[in-house]
Amino acid sequence: MQRIGVFGGTFDPVHSGHVNTALSLAQHLDLAFVHMVPCFQPVHRDAPSTPADHRFAMLERVCHAHPTLIADDRELRRGGPSYSIDTMHALREERPESAIFMVMGADAFRYFESWHRADEFLSVVNIVVVHRGGQPAPDIVSSRWRDAYRSVDDAIQCSLGALTSVQLPLWTISSTAIRRTLADGGELGTEVPEAVAQYIELHQLYR
Repeated sequence: MQRIGVFGGTFDPVHSGHVNTALSLAQHLDLAFVHMVPCFQPVHRDAPSTPADHRFAMLERVCHAHPTLIADDRELRRGGPSYSIDTMHALREERPESAIFMVMGADAFRYFESWHRADEFLSVVNIVVVHRGGQPAPDIVSSRWRDAYRSVDDAIQCSLGALTSVQLPLWTISSTAIRRTLADGGELGTEVPEAVAQYIELHQLYR
């Protein structure tokens, strides 16, 4: 059974923390691929200021350097509010025999009940909640989905219906901080991969 991950976000811009998280999850969960899915119009936060074509172009450059990562533009092509459940259903239709793991941060899990059609997710995919070292672990035991909780070893045997969590190193990089640094006239360091830094400079993004 092939295992794939789905990692969504605005990726405005995609940074080294995103990349390292995706690659670490691929290792922890034995994933063949991780679909990196930039959203068109976030439902729980402000819309990204950077046009979708630029965000996706940066993501493509990152994924080109890492065969495990797939730049997936389905939400950009779909347009409108980016409801994750629609993406999960589409992937399940494409990969009926695969184990699919939707990646979610611990902060997002805290308000997961408010997501559009939240009760459908575990009937379509597995969920892996990522929490960072030094930060509180997600309170899965007290959630309405506690009966779905599995250890990582057990979850990777499930094609859908499992809820698990993975602790990863704390990355202090954020897209917001990168945009602020550039808007203030600062320079990029290792916060973004070189290919992304070159693209930002070429198109004078965030200045």
